[in-house]
Amino acid sequence: MRTLAHVLLLGLLFALPAAGADLVGGLRVEGTRFVLPDEEGRLLTGGDLIGAELDIGPVGVIRIDAIERDSGARFDEVWLHTLQLRTPGSMVFSNFCTPDPYGDTRAVVYPGYFDEALRYVPDAARFSFSCVSGVEAKCLRWGYLPWRTAPNTGESLAPYYETCIRLARADYLGDNRPSTRDGTSIDVYDRVGVQQRTPGLDMRFEAGWNTSGAVCVHHTRIPANLTLAALRARRGGRALPGLGDTCNEHQAQADGALLYNRSRG
Repeated sequence: MRTLAHVLLLGLLFALPAAGADLVGGLRVEGTRFVLPDEEGRLLTGGDLIGAELDIGPVGVIRIDAIERDSGARFDEVWLHTLQLRTPGSMVFSNFCTPDPYGDTRAVVYPGYFDEALRYVPDAARFSFSCVSGVEAKCLRWGYLPWRTAPNTGESLAPYYETCIRLARADYLGDNRPSTRDGTSIDVYDRVGVQQRTPGLDMRFEAGWNTSGAVCVHHTRIPANLTLAALRARRGGRALPGLGDTCNEHQAQADGALLYNRSRG
């Protein structure tokens, strides 16, 4: 997994070979795509930017090799970027992302960033990258787009996006100590119309989640990484309404869960 820290848009240089000149200023991210006005005021996006090189200073130069709509995303506004990175001092481009378990090296770009407390900060002057193996990209692809509203309730999906990050990382206590494993299958669902339970899976209810972590935990996702007993000992003074059999979907909802998940445990 590789996630690039958020990038300040001000002062970035976007070089478009097809335009015959370097274009400076006006670059922004809308949804999950770059948008750049050209010298005549037309908006360049999507395929218009293939071959463009983005100079982000000490990180290096990123080249956009391909952009395609994510056919597997919950909503049709997620775009995947094939990126190459040339580090400072190098003349050679290589994959920006390491492959996920299926060999996918594409990335998602999105506006805003996560702060040190893993809170999503919407910011029109900053954007972030996440490889598809990263939880930020996974949650966007699952449909928790923080700039959208929930289909069933009309409420903002921003807290659901933050919650999804905790869930995907199995960060039960919200203390930035994930306990999952790459490639582990989980079933994520909610009550606002983004994701539904997948029928027919051999999985049990694992936990209910909000922006602070798990509201209760029935079983840990990877017992080899973290047992329920170890979680109980680690929680210290943090109140969890239920660990073990006292935690179920009904209890999690009563305790304010935004998202739920099942796993094999």
